[in-house]
Amino acid sequence: MEKINEFFCNDKIMLWAIMLNTAVMFVSGFWQDSLYFELVDVFFTLVFLCEAFAKIEKKGWHDYWKNGWNKFDFIVLLIAIPSVVSPFVEQTMTTNTILALRSMRLFKSFKLFHFIPNVEKLIKGIKHAFRASLIVFITFIVFLVVFSIFSSAIFGRISPEYFGDPAISIYSIFRVFSVEGWYEVPDNIAKNSTPFLGFIARFYFSLLMFIGGIIGLSLINSFFVDAMVEDNNNEVIEKLKKIEEKLDKLTKEI
Repeated sequence: MEKINEFFCNDKIMLWAIMLNTAVMFVSGFWQDSLYFELVDVFFTLVFLCEAFAKIEKKGWHDYWKNGWNKFDFIVLLIAIPSVVSPFVEQTMTTNTILALRSMRLFKSFKLFHFIPNVEKLIKGIKHAFRASLIVFITFIVFLVVFSIFSSAIFGRISPEYFGDPAISIYSIFRVFSVEGWYEVPDNIAKNSTPFLGFIARFYFSLLMFIGGIIGLSLINSFFVDAMVEDNNNEVIEKLKKIEEKLDKLTKEI
């Protein structure tokens, strides 16, 4: 029993199991009604279930649950459990509703992130970047919502497919900010209105694209990246200070 627990607690073995399961799920997409692939996936789900039980038995529930990755693995496992019975039950409306959750088994592939070197440091950097960039994100969202409401009020009747209501308008303005295909929006307004209003629309959306797309998104990106590498910069600065202190001591001794 101890050897079995060691087998399922071996991270290298579980890494191979996760990669094989991910490969099987990818290939099964070409044969979605294949019973063979469903049975193979059931096997891997049971393997991960044994892994969870082995770790809980080895560490105890309290220590097991303290680890963030163990929490993630356990929740994903619970979501994937309905897929275990899918090959053995008749497909009815009731069972299909329950077994619709089996598509969530794809999240098992996210277990691979656990094995990425320094992934904890990466996640910590992303969290720090979100916190540091929060005010920039909020400003951008407010800007987006305000101009979406304004655009819906002005162009809602002329171009209802883009600005018929504020919700549709938000998507259209965000599309303008994304730069890709932004010109289709003012061109559609120009086609359905007077030449003068068409000129105003093209100028208005060109200005929005420049402010929100080129400047706005660039600022968000730069703030986010700067916050991501801020910890590294602090480490470099500390090392430089120590080097300077050592150089000062050497020069005084000389």
